[in-house]
Amino acid sequence: MKRSIAAGVTAIAAAAMLFATSARADEKPFRILVIDDLTGIYQGNGGPNTVLATTMAAEDFGGKVLGRKVEVLSVNHQNKPDIAASLAGRYIDQEGVSALVLGGSSSAGLAAQAIAKQRGITTLVTGGYASNFSGDQCSPYGTQWAPSTDALSNAVAKGLVDAGAKKWFFITADYVFGKSLSADASKAVTAAGGSVVGEAKHPLDSPDMASQILQAQSSGADIVALANAGPDLVTTIKQAREFGMGDKLAAMLVFTNNVVSMGLDVAQGMKFPVAFYWDHNDGSRAFGQRFMTRNGKQVPTMGHALAYVATQHYLKSVQKAGTDDAKVIAKTIRDLPIDNAMISNAKIQANGRVVMDLMIAEVKTPKESKDPAADLYKIRTTIPGASLFTPAEKSGCPSLLSE
Repeated sequence: MKRSIAAGVTAIAAAAMLFATSARADEKPFRILVIDDLTGIYQGNGGPNTVLATTMAAEDFGGKVLGRKVEVLSVNHQNKPDIAASLAGRYIDQEGVSALVLGGSSSAGLAAQAIAKQRGITTLVTGGYASNFSGDQCSPYGTQWAPSTDALSNAVAKGLVDAGAKKWFFITADYVFGKSLSADASKAVTAAGGSVVGEAKHPLDSPDMASQILQAQSSGADIVALANAGPDLVTTIKQAREFGMGDKLAAMLVFTNNVVSMGLDVAQGMKFPVAFYWDHNDGSRAFGQRFMTRNGKQVPTMGHALAYVATQHYLKSVQKAGTDDAKVIAKTIRDLPIDNAMISNAKIQANGRVVMDLMIAEVKTPKESKDPAADLYKIRTTIPGASLFTPAEKSGCPSLLSE
């Protein structure tokens, strides 16, 4: 009898310990890590406001998933691939993060995605535009939400070549994003019947583009295509205007903060592709107004909106799957319909590429704008995503999932 009682007490104690351990596991935060440029050249495109957008997505989801509080962490990769890789490994191994939200320079993002692929961790690429993320360096656990360089190039090139701009010269940022954008745009130009007559490269964060602009000017090109972004793009456009070349410029990746930095007097009339504009529809306006209330009236960029949409879709996928196991999520995140008014006709291909419609935005004149810091664009047309993005089977991604 005493043995029976003792055994019962032991069983109860063991059950209590198991329950306590389970409860403690449930209390562990569900962590999402934003790895981005928080202080450098691309902080305006993504940076701290990407952290805000990701946090808002978690809050709007209800703040919990699988019974655990969602916690958004952030680290600064300084646009350096070695730092990005080190941070990704550390936070996966030591902090138990379930997913990485990647932005800033594409080279840094690709390094972080490579580590996450090794560890079997989900990646949401919301601020990395090189096509490699869903091409030759894809991850079976990754999805690329930022419009890739192939789509951006296709959206710009055909219309300009068809309008008579046959000869193209590229001013290119000398790292993976710029090279990818230049290469993809060159293919698009050639396919449309145009030709590339030259290219001038520059280092990241260049203070002076005069040499590159002079090379472009002497090339006899009809179009000077800008395969750069952020402050480099702003510097190039401002200096090109001073050289009297403003009407020959074609930009393929422009953010609202770039337009604000240039000023409407410089940026007016520019046309370029975007996946999101805060004042486009009721859904984007509602997000934009809440976002600006929390960050001091800074307009959300395309990258900020995509971080919100991607995080929401990821959390819905985790909830539906009942797990954060990246192998399971990889299928669920593709199967689950993307239901968000901020982007149009979105779906995820087998290579993780999120295909969506792109809009052609035109920068307003100072007279047309009611607010030079917020009332920036007129949306001219919408181009179906299916005609812009590379199909999964042609992307070079070695690890395709069944669609």
